[in-house]
Amino acid sequence: MKKVLWVKFGWSEYYRGGPVDGNFGWLKEAKGSKKEGRGHEAFNFMPVDGTYYCYVPPQNKVYAPWNEDATGWTVICLAKHPKHKGIHIIGWYEDATLLGGWLKPPRDRISVEVDDRSSAYDWSYCIKSKSAFFIPPEDRSIPFSHPSVRQGKYSFLIGPDIDPKPEKKALLKLLTSRLDQLRHVAIGQPSEESVPDPELDPSDPLTGFGSPEHRKKVEKAAEKAVIAYYAKKMFKSKDMTKVKCGYDFLFKKGSTSLHVEIKGTSSENAGFFLTRNEHDAGLKKNPAWRLAMVTQALSDNPIVQVFDAKQLLKAFDMSPYVYLGRPVVEPEAV
Repeated sequence: MKKVLWVKFGWSEYYRGGPVDGNFGWLKEAKGSKKEGRGHEAFNFMPVDGTYYCYVPPQNKVYAPWNEDATGWTVICLAKHPKHKGIHIIGWYEDATLLGGWLKPPRDRISVEVDDRSSAYDWSYCIKSKSAFFIPPEDRSIPFSHPSVRQGKYSFLIGPDIDPKPEKKALLKLLTSRLDQLRHVAIGQPSEESVPDPELDPSDPLTGFGSPEHRKKVEKAAEKAVIAYYAKKMFKSKDMTKVKCGYDFLFKKGSTSLHVEIKGTSSENAGFFLTRNEHDAGLKKNPAWRLAMVTQALSDNPIVQVFDAKQLLKAFDMSPYVYLGRPVVEPEAV
């Protein structure tokens, strides 16, 4: 990479029009209004006719990234999770063009659907590229810290007329190393088909987490791994998945009974969904309840971690993801 800069903007799960969060003025000002969560960067990884349009916040209130040699840049995109420390690489652009200012969406080439959605955000962009790579939220697991990244919105690391200061070289080395670690999970040319946003498809809250066939394969592999895990501890297993009791398997050894809910992922990074029944009947009320988290479930060496309720709440940030609305039925007058 001969021309590299990093840019930093607000945090979003998918950058496909969903909510944006972060410690930025334009997001703070929108708090409590109809525009809350509607950051310009909400569409940074949504292609329009094969082109990606990237918003970068102004630095010193005026300037967008610019270099006289405006084409062929690698743009490393960074964001901070609003609830956790550290900065994450959330994707990057290759062979990007710097435009030197903020432009309005190319409406003559945007479909009616995208145009309607984007106009509500009044978004703009200052970088464009035909090549993008996206890191799904479940794979953003290696945060880093650097003073210049915490304080800035963007910075050039290497390229024409760029002063190769030692701190820039050190940061470039760090980011290059992180890109090498993330390439195997990065999604090239992200789109609605390859990276659907569950927030924009409420009919299926698991949209974006693999096909139903893939999820079933991971589920069965995770169950097999957990059964083997407890078998080594001399527990006998009983399948409870058809009972809807708030857990998947009953494991017994002598007088000890464990009610184990099993969650699995093919990724190296732990993450899961709990239904309301699993949450309420197990996590909140059952001291025998456990959650077995299986990572790398489809590999030859799946990793099993078991948590009781207290350990689970300490290890994971539990957030409601889907709400079900039903009409309130008033009691009839007697």
